Amino acid sequence: MASRTELEPLSPDDHAVPGQWQSQSFRDDTARRVETKTTWYPRVRETFRRRDGSQKGWKPLSMTAPILTLLTILTLLIGIAIEVLAQLSRTRGGLALSRTQDEIPQYAMISYLYAPNIIAVLYSLVWSWVDLDVKRMQPWFELSKPEGATAENSMFLDYPYDFIATVPVKAARRRHWPVFFAGTVTVVIFWLITPLQSSIMGTSLVNITESAVIGTRSSIAPLANQSDYLTNQILNTGYSIAWLGQSWPPFTTADYGTLPFYLDNDPGESSLQTNWTATTTKLWTELECWPAEQPKQNFSTMVMHFGNGQGCNTFINLEIFADIKMYYIGYYTSPYSDYQLADSKNCPATANSTHQFLAAWVSTKGGSAKQLPEVNITALFCQPSYYKQQVMITVDTNGFQPLNTSIQPISPPELLTEKEFNSTSFEFLIANGMPMEQVGDVTRDFPYDHVIEQGPQLDKTNISLPFSNMVGYALAPHNEPATPYGDPVLLHEAFNRAHKYLFSIAVNQMLVNDTTVVNSTAVSEFQQSGIIVSRLFSAIVEGLLLFVAISTACLLWFCHTSTSYLTTNPSSISRLVAIFRHGQETNKLFRPADHADEKSLKELFKDDKFRLTRDEYSDDGNIYLEKVDGPEGDENERKFDKPTGYYDPIRPIPLKREIGLLFGLVQVGALVAIVYLKVQNDKSKGLIRPSNNFEVLQILENYIPTAFATFSEPFWVLINRFMCLLQPFKVLSRGRSEPSKSIDTTYTALPPQLVIWRALRSRHLMLAMLCIIALLSNVLAVGLGALFNEDQTTAIYTSTFTPNIAPQFDNQTVFNLPNYFAVRTITMRVYQDEAYVAMSNYTSGTQLPPWTTPDYFFQPYTVDSGGQSNSSSTYRIPTRGFGIGMNCTAVPRRTLALSYPASLVTACSTDPTTMLEVAEMTLRTSMMTRSTGQSAIEYSDTAEQASLSENCTRPMTFGWGRTPQAENLNATIEASFAICQIFFQTAMFDVRHDAEGNVLEYERTSDLSTHLDGDDEDVQTNRMISNMNTLVRDYAKIWHNDTLSRDWINYLLTTTLDTRDFLDPSKPVPDPNDLIPAIEKIYRQLFANLLSLNQQLFVPGDKEASITGQRLTEETRIFMDRNAFIITVTVLSLNILAVVIFYSRGIIFNLPRVPTTIGSVLAFVSASHILEDQGSSSRGPDDKSKDKKTYSFGRYIGVDQKVHLGIDVDPYVALIDPASLKEKKSVVRRAVTGDLRRRNQGTFEPVRNGTWL
Repeated sequence: MASRTELEPLSPDDHAVPGQWQSQSFRDDTARRVETKTTWYPRVRETFRRRDGSQKGWKPLSMTAPILTLLTILTLLIGIAIEVLAQLSRTRGGLALSRTQDEIPQYAMISYLYAPNIIAVLYSLVWSWVDLDVKRMQPWFELSKPEGATAENSMFLDYPYDFIATVPVKAARRRHWPVFFAGTVTVVIFWLITPLQSSIMGTSLVNITESAVIGTRSSIAPLANQSDYLTNQILNTGYSIAWLGQSWPPFTTADYGTLPFYLDNDPGESSLQTNWTATTTKLWTELECWPAEQPKQNFSTMVMHFGNGQGCNTFINLEIFADIKMYYIGYYTSPYSDYQLADSKNCPATANSTHQFLAAWVSTKGGSAKQLPEVNITALFCQPSYYKQQVMITVDTNGFQPLNTSIQPISPPELLTEKEFNSTSFEFLIANGMPMEQVGDVTRDFPYDHVIEQGPQLDKTNISLPFSNMVGYALAPHNEPATPYGDPVLLHEAFNRAHKYLFSIAVNQMLVNDTTVVNSTAVSEFQQSGIIVSRLFSAIVEGLLLFVAISTACLLWFCHTSTSYLTTNPSSISRLVAIFRHGQETNKLFRPADHADEKSLKELFKDDKFRLTRDEYSDDGNIYLEKVDGPEGDENERKFDKPTGYYDPIRPIPLKREIGLLFGLVQVGALVAIVYLKVQNDKSKGLIRPSNNFEVLQILENYIPTAFATFSEPFWVLINRFMCLLQPFKVLSRGRSEPSKSIDTTYTALPPQLVIWRALRSRHLMLAMLCIIALLSNVLAVGLGALFNEDQTTAIYTSTFTPNIAPQFDNQTVFNLPNYFAVRTITMRVYQDEAYVAMSNYTSGTQLPPWTTPDYFFQPYTVDSGGQSNSSSTYRIPTRGFGIGMNCTAVPRRTLALSYPASLVTACSTDPTTMLEVAEMTLRTSMMTRSTGQSAIEYSDTAEQASLSENCTRPMTFGWGRTPQAENLNATIEASFAICQIFFQTAMFDVRHDAEGNVLEYERTSDLSTHLDGDDEDVQTNRMISNMNTLVRDYAKIWHNDTLSRDWINYLLTTTLDTRDFLDPSKPVPDPNDLIPAIEKIYRQLFANLLSLNQQLFVPGDKEASITGQRLTEETRIFMDRNAFIITVTVLSLNILAVVIFYSRGIIFNLPRVPTTIGSVLAFVSASHILEDQGSSSRGPDDKSKDKKTYSFGRYIGVDQKVHLGIDVDPYVALIDPASLKEKKSVVRRAVTGDLRRRNQGTFEPVRNGTWL
């Protein structure tokens, strides 16, 4: 056991008293400076003030007023910049606004993704520099106080190595205000500002509103011209809208029409969605109905009488065998209606009666030839009124549809008088199905030359044929039993609805452009994609930056008022030694504690007070540490229990392998999680958003990833700081180290991330690696901050589909199809729905029926969405398609013969020559109404079947003829023909469709086949082709001298080719090769339409034969940026590699304590010969004489002739064998090595001889 004098420090009364171990020169020097405590302190302080003129001394550049002022200004400027961006985002709706997110300029996206993170990282680096300097200077500020400071609050402060979150708390308790403000700002920057700044901005759709100028307005045509517009074009459009799903005309809704307006230079023209708002005129109609007067009815006569109560009476003949009949009886007489109100005796024309109609619902049940039926009647007389009103309205430019919720009345409603609107013509049109002028000799294109056939659309209503034209419009689009319309309220609503939408369409038909625009003011509202600045997060960050600026100003004040007696930067061991050298009394106190651990060292000196003072007798202004106060009593009573040579090597918590393993697992976990998310991102086309809230998404996508990076960075910085601190000791422990690589290194003077060049110059590669990793932690923050972004994508889910029909025709339905159609048609006894669908598709772009394309009808399925579907979902399934192919042969222009055999058709003949002769004979002998002079004729027909059971597909023949004299039967006729052989086609397809079954895209996945399973000898498919030919054939081959069409095929050719030259008598006979592609297209679509509209032709589907398909939904999902992913994965991989390298090949731990404090370093050199190294060379790293010396860490005989542990000049040092030191094992390591149950019985382990001098 060492003696008491060897272990105990000197008492305060022994300060400046030379010991026995001191050299004579030092004793003499000390003797000259011995004074009492009462006179010595003031004189030294006064001398310092007098020589220096200030109490500030040396301070780091980062703590000077210019730097902190600039930092304050920079902080405010960043806050102002964020506020400017926030205001610009608020006023403009967003930044870098573009049509879509993909069109946002690349520089803007890069700036938005990376610039905030880079700025935050650089800003945090600057603050790391300030924070480090403040923390390492705080002990010197305390020691520079006139009264000094306790060792606990000065000599043993280690703020740079504390966990940054606890530093402000510790500093506040000790009233170390510079550290408190710097530490608080660092915490705020690292864990609040840096993560939050990445959440300030995000991409989203924004609504922009700008003023615009109306360039064109429309108004209703003059009254004299309105009859030209009030044609059954209105009814055709109404039919297509009500039954076929055609879109409403521009500026038109089901309830009203508005006068259109169009903008010049629309600011939202390039946007995906734009709304226009302006003042315009709204026009609509209201139907006033009242119960019809019914005198006592005599059902035996089957005649029902009705009166309007205003002198108008009429009657209806009941039908005994009819189930339900519905009537719409207008006033005027027409060949297209069975009833009318007009009667000079019973219903004379008045201002009201001519605009009234009778709506009736009649149910007759149980009638027979011998028994009268049970009759129920609901009858209403109705009269429409028409209104106009000035309104402010918004329309969606995608179809120019008015938004009902946007209407704001500007004026009260006004009646639309008969001087403004030809209500008589309109009411005649809707009551009779044909315009008033059509009663005369007016010819129009084929679809508009007869009343629209609506019977097939109402085949499930139980309404008996025929019925009034308006009944179909009133019941549309509901093909269901009409029994509920016996309720007068429902009956009124049905006809009121029909009146409204047909009037709206009529308004659109009568529009003409105004020559002048009176009110040109409008507003354009449109959506654009842009970079949005979150008001919430920007305000939070601005508030935090303001707090940082205020804290920086406070820090500036405390740094300015804090006294420092340092003359140079205490950034290396050699510079600390220069300060320790002249405080011999203090050195003597610390000599016995050279091998003490940090806790023991602090306990030993916790009540002592020290201060930094200047030697008044020194011409160089030397400073040194002195003890100025302490506990009463004998200094020799304070002992350090452990004997010299025995100590446990300290391993700082962050440097323990267990902590390294934990940190490495966190990094591996983060890497695995990010790679997993990337795999899911690529596999699922994005990650599902957990919320739709913008702020929540910003937290998840930006704040948390950046926060992870900012939590990882302090760990690496702390490791780096420890390595910067321990690197000189590591070199010294190897022995004979040069000063430039050991005691002169200034690693602790800069933030650890910035000492990389110094480490590389000194070839301290492990330290350089850690510096790079610490720097890359900032890059990790940038990468993680930009890793997650949002965009639109198509999400794919699995769904189950059940077939509605089987891929097989029903034999009986196919063969009975002509009769099926015949009983459901009224006017022409020809089914025409497939042609109306094609017409609406060609002329207005109306979507084809579900499961239908221009080429195929696909086997329909019902999706079992499981409640997860939405209106935007689409589906992809494998299904069978049905269509037809055509092999057409062109017959060039030829002159027809004058006569032909009486019979040319043979059973099931498919000979093209025979078909051609039949067509030529028909053109030559056509006796339908013939025009005069130069005329044209069209032919679309096929030969008649010999019987219904005939399994034959005859060719379809199309022809176009010309004659100079149509009235002359023997005149020259020139004609050209196309003879088309039609065949059935089917194949499997991959079809994508929406929730309604509308086909969006399809791809054939098997070879085409002309045979359908279950159809032996193709009987059913051949019969279907024959049915198709019958539907499109032209029964009336008429010579004409105009360019109007007389059949569906030629009308559809005009809409497809956008020309009427092939119908023009003045033009040459057309070349069939120019028409055949269009004919094939039309025919294929008509056949697909026919199958789609008549799915009863197929065998019902098997509900058990379900298949699996995909549900595709347009979603906004989270995507991982490729560049940011590469950066993140690279940095995390390097982090993991660095953890493995560092914790497996780190430093050797042979120190009893970590030299993080002034007192700890002093204890290592207090007895060293390095303190006797007088002269200028000892105070700077550039001295050549000192460079000749080498230094080591180990055990040495000090100037007191005793054994010490620490740093000394070679060759006085004996290096320490780390194996000779006792190292505490953690529970984990003891469990692994089997030492868990072992306990050390003795206090100390034997010391190997190799470690002793």
